Amino acid sequence: MKRKLSAPLTTLLATLFLFVPAVQAQLSVDVGGYLQSWYIANQSTEVVTTSQGMLPVLGTETIETQGFRLRRARILTRANINDTFSVTSWIELAGTSPSLLCFYADARIRPWFVVRVGQIMMPGQSWDTANNASSWLLFYDRAPITTTLSNVMGYSAFRDVGVMVHGRQGRFYYALQAGNGAGRFNQAGSNITQRKAGGGLYGARFDFEIVDGLTLGSHFATNQQRDVVLSGTGPFDIDRTSYSFRVATDNFAVDRLFSHFEYMSLTGKDDSRGLQLNQNEEYNLHGFYAQIGYRITREWHVIGRYDEMTEKPGQAGINVDYDRIFSNNYVFGISRYIFDGNREIMRAHLNYGFGQSGPMDLDNSILVLVFQLRFIP
Repeated sequence: MKRKLSAPLTTLLATLFLFVPAVQAQLSVDVGGYLQSWYIANQSTEVVTTSQGMLPVLGTETIETQGFRLRRARILTRANINDTFSVTSWIELAGTSPSLLCFYADARIRPWFVVRVGQIMMPGQSWDTANNASSWLLFYDRAPITTTLSNVMGYSAFRDVGVMVHGRQGRFYYALQAGNGAGRFNQAGSNITQRKAGGGLYGARFDFEIVDGLTLGSHFATNQQRDVVLSGTGPFDIDRTSYSFRVATDNFAVDRLFSHFEYMSLTGKDDSRGLQLNQNEEYNLHGFYAQIGYRITREWHVIGRYDEMTEKPGQAGINVDYDRIFSNNYVFGISRYIFDGNREIMRAHLNYGFGQSGPMDLDNSILVLVFQLRFIP
């Protein structure tokens, strides 16, 4: 019996063959990367203490630390095969062993139609985790709501294995995705050994600069899978949906002022992959971050951020069930940039952050100096 390709895949392959221009191969390879190092002057974290065994919570204690941290050390390799095709990889070297972050192939058919296949930062999540590369961070780290939403949706390190189509036309950017919905290194046929047809993580994002300096954006994604067996565990179902809205300004109304607001929400109706839900219970995650900055000069910026995150029911992880867990954080900082012509080569942030998490009102704070050196071609 002949095997038949699915309609979407057939359409994609036909598009590639019909519209990819015939050009001669002109192979070139670019290598680059960046390094981020922290000096933590002081980090204070209040944690819950429990007695031995399964007795109730006794109280809290404060843990303090100080020292140096190599936060990121990443190497980029990009092979440009010709004007249409390229292959890119990102490798993280900051851990105990090298880790493959991204490995994908691009087919740049038109500026508004680029096909990307492989292990990818997928667009169906917040802008902060889908489009805001770590080398562009304005603070020492991202707002917790963005990383939590990405993880719960099924990404790992904001990445998944699959395909995306994206492009830009004038002020409008779009991206569509289809992935396994199991995160990095989880391949169909080896890690995913059973799953009903059509299962996966599908999403889209759109961003539109309405006028100079004012951009609106949004994403929607759904992870729908039935009878999944992953790495020998299962079968289980996944039923999770998320969306976000963003508003960004840059020199809009006030010269040198820039801002960014993003709200996001996620609903989970399954208890697989770490969610602790009772029968017929629903998990909801929602929150936002709002940040504003001012360019004193091209090289010196001041910036601040506030973020909130709420989980219902709470996923405490300390053998105690809570109906609701929340957190809020403030971060303030000053940044210094160094350029070589129009190319940024170095940035440094001095950040002070503090916040609280509940329901037990646990305090946290950090004073950290971040140094980043970029050598991205």
